[in-house]
Amino acid sequence: MPYRTPTRQRKTANSTTLRVLVAADTVAATRMTEVLAAYRLCKQFGNVKALDQVTFVVHGPALVGILGPNGSGKTTLLDILEGLSDPTSGEARVLGQPLSPYPRHRVGAVLQREFVLDRVTVREYAQLFSTLHNVSHGDDRIIKDANLEARANVAVERISGGEAQRLFIAAAGVHDPDLLFLDEPTAHMDPENRERIKASLVAMSKSRTVVMATHDLDEAEAICDVVLFLSGGSVRAIGTVKELVDAVPLASRDGLRSAYFHYCATQIDARGDTQGALA
Repeated sequence: MPYRTPTRQRKTANSTTLRVLVAADTVAATRMTEVLAAYRLCKQFGNVKALDQVTFVVHGPALVGILGPNGSGKTTLLDILEGLSDPTSGEARVLGQPLSPYPRHRVGAVLQREFVLDRVTVREYAQLFSTLHNVSHGDDRIIKDANLEARANVAVERISGGEAQRLFIAAAGVHDPDLLFLDEPTAHMDPENRERIKASLVAMSKSRTVVMATHDLDEAEAICDVVLFLSGGSVRAIGTVKELVDAVPLASRDGLRSAYFHYCATQIDARGDTQGALA
């Protein structure tokens, strides 16, 4: 398959130079393996181009953040990488394999809006995922990992949003997947649950690759090993937080937020919308 490592410099149609960093450059190659790769990946819905020539390589284990404002293509990209949607054109690999047949047994995912059956208890939800993945006593493990022992017999629809998200993440990882996808895992979360989930993701990423889509720049700077900037359906840069920040001129350098502005010419507000786009 015609995958190539993204070059250090490339030109877009409007001649803007975009620096594309490869995360593997900064980590010992013997420790890393290719987890995700995309080559000229495009997705079109009618006349709307949601993804445009997306090309990148991610090595792991690592905690990878896909950052971009609302409408940048984050969920569309995850849907393709999770095997839930086909690209219009281009190619991708997951865990070194093509998207079809999809390596479902090696992947876990928490969708942006997780489906929950009415009146299903926490225990029953955990049992369902334990059975789906053929994990003996997996329900006990899910409930323990989610720290929901005291809520095991409560309906999922009655627990808090933070508790539910902990349950969904624990269930998605019960079969010890090599790759875990999360779509905005801490969105609308109270501070206590946000910190719990962040700590859990960091711990999980020591032995597998965790990929999370988010528009929270501060969160990504705090916990991510690798960050991919996505804007307007295109990859603007990918690298470690340090690499991305160090590429910003010193006079403008102020953490990952300044790096995003530098590469994407936009800022993201607290709701995930773009602010102050430059022509």
